Amino acid sequence: MRVLIAGLGDNKDFGLKSLRDAGHFVGVIDLPHRIPVNLCDWWRAGDRFSVDSMLEEASSADFTWDAVLCWEELSTDIAREVARKLGVPGTRMPAGHFRDKGLMHGRLRQEGLPTPQLGVARTLQECEDLAGGRFPLVVKPTDYGGSGGVQVVTGPDGLADAFRSAATLSASGRVAVDRYVRGKEYSVEAVTWAPGDTEVLAVTEKHLTRPPYCVELGHVVPAVLPDADREALAAATRAALDALGMEAGVCHAEFRLTEEGPVLMEVAGRPAGGQIPRLVELATGWNINLAELAAVVGQRIRPSDPAAECSAIRCFVGDGTTPFAHPVTLANASRPPLLGTLRELRYSAGEGTVHRVPRGPEDRLGYALFAGTREEVSAALAALDQGTEVYRGD
Repeated sequence: MRVLIAGLGDNKDFGLKSLRDAGHFVGVIDLPHRIPVNLCDWWRAGDRFSVDSMLEEASSADFTWDAVLCWEELSTDIAREVARKLGVPGTRMPAGHFRDKGLMHGRLRQEGLPTPQLGVARTLQECEDLAGGRFPLVVKPTDYGGSGGVQVVTGPDGLADAFRSAATLSASGRVAVDRYVRGKEYSVEAVTWAPGDTEVLAVTEKHLTRPPYCVELGHVVPAVLPDADREALAAATRAALDALGMEAGVCHAEFRLTEEGPVLMEVAGRPAGGQIPRLVELATGWNINLAELAAVVGQRIRPSDPAAECSAIRCFVGDGTTPFAHPVTLANASRPPLLGTLRELRYSAGEGTVHRVPRGPEDRLGYALFAGTREEVSAALAALDQGTEVYRGD
């Protein structure tokens, strides 16, 4: 098939390689510096925030596209409109329900599903009214991507700055105000083959920085959970997707698992970032990118044999004072527990540089990706963490 990716994300290399390895012709429209031209068969520079720009570039091809996908959170609704105007299959879900946290949680409330959201504010006064003196709470843009602009506020003194930071990133200027939910954090990766027909592919364990920013530092697939909790997360994901009107595509749903059960923080109608699709394929055999394409064109696929029992990623960040030292070196990479489990290593910062305490994914300084038995992967992560506590939620 000729597959157009109208907007890339940080999943781009694995996703593009997956589609090409499966025999598909892959085209990309995005800003030129974001396109790995060696991993696609056709590309054009275009404005991923403009339907007209994307449509013009997509129509410039001398062939017909078979499907349009999008892995860039901020462009998903735009890409679906491009697919509609081209008359080719794209992901199918209501516009806004998976992009606007106000619409999302409003819909969940209508369907009687648990949601932490207290409401949406356009002004600081509205934000203070929604808070009502209840702290801690979470302030976030309603329509930004990933964890950008998300902040835990522990008292009234921090509310104004958190509101302004979130409003600056929100395209609509609207800010979501949520009660703070206590519990360990997980994500659920799932594919919806047809309305009401959702299959859970993996449950992912999340590792975070401590509040106020809770930046994701790592993921482990599959998460270690009692069967009852795993099924509760799966059931909550299916209920949320049905309530939000998902018809065909994949999702990345983020939950806090409380004593009362799972509470949905938010759900994206696209493949996860943070190398999660690669982790899922290594540990389960499911390729999320191929599952998404199959669902979009009305097919159904099954997983391949997994390469490992467990997979994980650890992201590196600064602390604002300590010069950055590369955690994986020539010496420790050449012996267990890193030897035999390390699958990929990337650094985006040199040694000796000082970096701020992370406020978002843009502050990650690199990562190490592992696969093996659960014991081997756990030992590799422990070697990097060197006794530092891994935060997973309160």
